[in-house]
Amino acid sequence: MTQNFWQKSLSAVTIAALSAPVIMPAAMAQTGGSLTGQTRCAKQSTAIFAQRSAASPVVRTLVENQPVTLAENTSEGGFIAVNAPVRGFIQTVTLRLCPTGGNPNPNPNPSPTATCRRVTQTQGLIVRQGANVSSQVVGSVGNNSQVFLTTNPATTSVDSSGRIWVRLARPVAGWVSNGFQNVPGTNLVNCQ
Repeated sequence: MTQNFWQKSLSAVTIAALSAPVIMPAAMAQTGGSLTGQTRCAKQSTAIFAQRSAASPVVRTLVENQPVTLAENTSEGGFIAVNAPVRGFIQTVTLRLCPTGGNPNPNPNPSPTATCRRVTQTQGLIVRQGANVSSQVVGSVGNNSQVFLTTNPATTSVDSSGRIWVRLARPVAGWVSNGFQNVPGTNLVNCQ
């Protein structure tokens, strides 16, 4: 089977692209320390994917300037793992240093507006002592009510069923379910 000019050109470009060294965007470049735990912000509305592929399910969509917490030191295939606001993978080209400089250690006592979330679950949410469904119930929060996280980005935990838990500081201290990995939608949104 013979290839025409365009097929040969495309093959050559593909081989060149696959053999080229991976260049990390400046926003991802390491500055003398570990990237794990550092924050970066979305340049624009972008997706966090379940796997290292834009063809995989979208776990969460970020808005412009929304921070993510990096979960590894290097990108692979143009994606890097993140563990907050949810676990998944994000394209490195969609990230930049945050306006505050990408503080590697998020402020444990952020301003109240930074930690404010609104409950979107129509039935409200149960607040539990721990991040699992068998943990003791310590209270509840109603639909459309405001809650405040312990940190920003949120302190999260994922249980064995893929349920994502978020830690609240008030009105009731404890953990609430914020949905499931690989399932679109969340039970909490940023306050307006």
